[in-house]
Amino acid sequence: MKKTLIFLAAAVISFISCDRWYDTPLDDDRFNAGINDVEPKYYLEQYDPIADKGQFWHPDRMANLPQLYYELYATSLANRNDPNVPNGSITAGGGFGLQYHLLCQSFAGINDRAVAEGKIIAGAWMDAANGVNSYKNKRNELKIAPNWIVWTFDPMTNPGYLPLDGGMMDQINKTFVLTDVVNNPESGIVAVVASHVYESVIVDVRDRQYFEDRGYTMIYDATKKTTRDSWNEFKDKCDNSALVVMPVHTGELADFAIANGLFVINLNKKYNTAEGGQNTELFKEVLAWLKPNSPVYGWEPGVGEDVFVKPVSESGNMMVATADFNIPYFSNNYKNKQKQLLANVINPQDIDYSKPGKFVSFYLSDGPHLGWAMNGLYENYISDANTDTVKMSFGVTMSNLCQMDPTQFEFIMNSQPKNSTYIESFGGGYWYSDDFGKAKNRPELLKSLAEKVAAHMRQHRVKVLEQIAHDPKSAEAIEAYQAFVDANDQLEGIIAIQYAPSYAAGSGDILWVTNKAGYDIPVITVRYSIWNFGAVNQERDGTPAYVAHKLNSEPESSKFSSVIVHAWSNFTDIGDSDDELAENAAGGTIRGSSAARKCADRLDDNINVVNIQELIWRIRMEYRPEQTQKYLSEYF
Repeated sequence: MKKTLIFLAAAVISFISCDRWYDTPLDDDRFNAGINDVEPKYYLEQYDPIADKGQFWHPDRMANLPQLYYELYATSLANRNDPNVPNGSITAGGGFGLQYHLLCQSFAGINDRAVAEGKIIAGAWMDAANGVNSYKNKRNELKIAPNWIVWTFDPMTNPGYLPLDGGMMDQINKTFVLTDVVNNPESGIVAVVASHVYESVIVDVRDRQYFEDRGYTMIYDATKKTTRDSWNEFKDKCDNSALVVMPVHTGELADFAIANGLFVINLNKKYNTAEGGQNTELFKEVLAWLKPNSPVYGWEPGVGEDVFVKPVSESGNMMVATADFNIPYFSNNYKNKQKQLLANVINPQDIDYSKPGKFVSFYLSDGPHLGWAMNGLYENYISDANTDTVKMSFGVTMSNLCQMDPTQFEFIMNSQPKNSTYIESFGGGYWYSDDFGKAKNRPELLKSLAEKVAAHMRQHRVKVLEQIAHDPKSAEAIEAYQAFVDANDQLEGIIAIQYAPSYAAGSGDILWVTNKAGYDIPVITVRYSIWNFGAVNQERDGTPAYVAHKLNSEPESSKFSSVIVHAWSNFTDIGDSDDELAENAAGGTIRGSSAARKCADRLDDNINVVNIQELIWRIRMEYRPEQTQKYLSEYF
């Protein structure tokens, strides 16, 4: 009762003292009936408590944690995926290469399974070469340093290893799955699946004699097997709640796949090129086998990303871009580690809607890239000194990060700049809203995914959603927007981009979808992108100077603009020059918020820089004033 009285007093003071309602009368029956008829609500307390609402999809079998750790050396080597390292390096301290990398990944994956089952007390850790915050923070959480031994060469036969293994040697069958990664790149993909089926480490023909001399025997020969063979032989022995896309001649994600018993597929049969053929039809077959709304982890280089993201989307699943090590440790027991971590948001009642001029908001691309959120998003972008100045907003795959790495999620949430907006991007991973679920029951798949994503967003007070489509203004894309709005009455707005040829192909148009409470929610297409195209600027994509000039020349009717900043574009500082191409010169180091600052500094005085959330509320008040005032009158 005391809290209610305080809220009522605050509401009255706020209503009397603020000028934010300017000259338009409130169209609200509640005020006609009397303020005491409705319990007042504080807007910033509009979020849900942490709870399991069935929104979790990340596989996690590791309920236990080890008591001590040893590090497998392969993952910190620059040539860890090189198949051409000569024979003998496994014992000579040479470059090791892909063969050793797969050995270590398989050992780690089997080790993870044994730790999860409580059979051993020692864990295998593989560190990132660049020592990014996610790995440092997880090391600290696991307290690895006091009980940490670095093992180079072969961890299974290294003299002196056995007394420290915590029981691992008793769990490792002295068997191996044989590969020939030089002559048959797909043998490495097959071997990862066979490794968890037979609980055996991966050994290449290069090192076969070394292991046989030490009492190991081959249990499965993958040297001439294809990924299609793997599917025919092992699909019934794999968990279909997730999938790993692992390019040939790589080892990343192998430990995760082995630890969780997942199927592994490659799209290209040769690394980084489609010239050797592709597993296109097999990929569709495997995607159809997955449970609905399953995550597809990994990435395939050497082809347009829509080549694999489109079939993932059509199957009703989500691409989760990552290639990290130690995922079972990062996600250990994640469902029970969820915290009430809240994104910083503005109270829309505090906005001065009478402010004149035009409004522009900058936000960073590549938010659905989970591996990026783990490895560089904070270090290279969020921490940029210009982030608060330009009120840069960030798309982050919040719904994936809070599952795969609660520690990193907490770090990112606690690192949110004061003036920034965090955006859920794109809603469970990377998929196209106009393609999603077309190969199955699209309405049902959209509804179930939207409800899961809504639970994550509501529990962490994330108010804005980003979507991507081949045509962001199509009826199919609007159907997807509607599903997310139906699932989440706390969703304030959606930012929509086109996959290709331009993120900004929507031209800044604003679409509207109506939520179940009857409020219209804006879908704002991107007007321009800051993107380095080298010798040219595109119609809606270009240098900071070019985009500034375009914004300055927009008519008064184009009052609100969203500008996406391409994360992977660097620009050169040209001082006070307004040359529209010079910033594209090679060797530039300006990117992210600093690139947005170069654009913002050139804007006319009547253009105001705001964050995405404020842009959304200004749009709602501009085009839907009566219902927006009515909605906000229910809060203080």
